[in-house]
Amino acid sequence: MKSLLSRSLWLMAAAVITLLVAPPTRSLAAELSAELVMTPKDKSEQPVTAKFFVKDKKLRQEITEEGEEHIVIVRPDKKLSWMITPSEKMYMEIPYEEGESIEEWTPEMEKTAKLLGTEKIGGVECKKFQRDEEGETVTYWITGKYPYPMKIEDSESTVELKNVKEGGVSDSLFDLPAGYQKMTMPVTPGHAHGSGKEKE
Repeated sequence: MKSLLSRSLWLMAAAVITLLVAPPTRSLAAELSAELVMTPKDKSEQPVTAKFFVKDKKLRQEITEEGEEHIVIVRPDKKLSWMITPSEKMYMEIPYEEGESIEEWTPEMEKTAKLLGTEKIGGVECKKFQRDEEGETVTYWITGKYPYPMKIEDSESTVELKNVKEGGVSDSLFDLPAGYQKMTMPVTPGHAHGSGKEKE
């Protein structure tokens, strides 16, 4: 059976969760849909586009890779995340912990950042900042309209939000589909191989 999530899919899921799951420091838009495009600096790698929906702290992400759709649903209220493969009607359940998210853009971060000016990203006016993070220069495009950067660029890739739409997100998007089988977590080499499935 194909791997439930390929390396690039995991990277995209991590990027989205990093940007969205951490609680915002301000009262900002909490219900929206958008596309997130991650473009590697390595020209041999293809850009990856994900659709995502966020409502309160719940997140749904949809990615089609090599013709197969994958869905990631993050439910902080249930303390878990689901990695879903619709073509196989299977999902993997991963524990969620609040502290796992990388820190969001904060006033403290802004104090150590250099303001380069302003620039519009997707029609949204943003402040462009540059920070040194562990010896690497990272550029952020920050807006006060949404609780996350509109664009982030480092030496390896650029992550940008596009086609942002506020409101109109159904609660049903964050529920696990009925009739799907639960897949156990991959077992490390040297241990018994677990491929157990549980019918929901």
